Formats: sequence, C-alpha cells, structure tokens
Amino acid sequence: MWGILLDRVYVVPAGKGHLTNAYGMSNAIALTDNLGKFLTKTQLEFVVAHELAHVKLKHARKYFLLVLAVFSIAALLLFSFPQRALPLRPLLQLVAMIGPLAALYYCSRRFEYSADGEAVDFTGDPETAIWALANLRQSNELPAAYDRLTELFATHPTLAHRVCAIANDGRIPADQLTDILKEAGILFSPAPSR
Repeated sequence: MWGILLDRVYVVPAGKGHLTNAYGMSNAIALTDNLGKFLTKTQLEFVVAHELAHVKLKHARKYFLLVLAVFSIAALLLFSFPQRALPLRPLLQLVAMIGPLAALYYCSRRFEYSADGEAVDFTGDPETAIWALANLRQSNELPAAYDRLTELFATHPTLAHRVCAIANDGRIPADQLTDILKEAGILFSPAPSR
C-alpha cells in the first residue's frame, strides 16, 4: 500500500484492560490481538489503512520534531523572561506548561483527521470507516463526545468530530450518518465541525 516498507507489524495483547486499538509508528504498525473480535474484515482494513497512513505521512517523526520545537520555544521563553516582569513569572510558567501540551494535542488530532482521510481515500468506503470507529469506540467504552476542556487535551478527536469529518468528505448526508450511528448503538446527533 502506497509503497510503504514496514520493518515490523506487531500484534499486541489487549491485556487486562482489554484495550482494542492500533498504532502507527515511524516504520511499523501495531494492532491489538482482539481487533477481529470487534471489527469486520473491511473495518479492519480501514484501521490498518489508517495506521499505514500515519507511517506514510511520517506522523511519528513530525510529532517528535514538534515536541522538540514546542518545548524548546517554551524553555527559551521562560529563561529569557525579563527580571522586571518577575511578578508575571508564575502565569508565564503555567502557560509554558499548558500551552505546549495544547499545541501538541491539537497537532495530534490533525494527524488523526489526515490519517482518516488517507484511509478513506484508499478504501473508498467512508461508511465502513464510520462503522469501524463506532465499533472501536463501543469496544473501549469511550464517550462519543467530550466537553471543550477535555477535548482540548485529547490526543484524538472525539468520535462525533471524526465521523462528521469522514461523512462530510465522503458526502454522506447527515441523516444517513445519524442512522448509521443509531444502528451502531450510538445515540447522539452529530454536528459537523473540525
């Protein structure tokens, strides 16, 4: 797929927590051993394509460079803080801790959207992508949506945002998306937004 050469494909035990997931690294992917229990073959193909998209788009490398850049900038700002503004130092320290995390998580969520898009382009089946994400969400008992603050510090977009983005890109009407989610046992009305 896409001419990607992987060094390894790992199969990871779901463990005591029974976490069902998949991971894309710089030159490998990992899948938990219980994915087939919750996903159909075509849904599993979407998940693998999503992880391969992370490899193709070099998200692991970009994220590592982003971490270095963001925390280097934060450190420089903290160490170059002028002496006369010392009373503001606690506020700046708070911003220097929270700001980089919010920026990194924002970029991480963008990576997820782009990997979803690449995987849907490859599989040509946005409805299967929505089903795969819904089934993964159900298997891990995650909420479909978060409040704004929780979402600010989440590495992945909420299910609501991801399926809306996929439906929008795949030209799936909102009423059809709502029907798919109802059938999957997810009761919320998606409102498209990224």
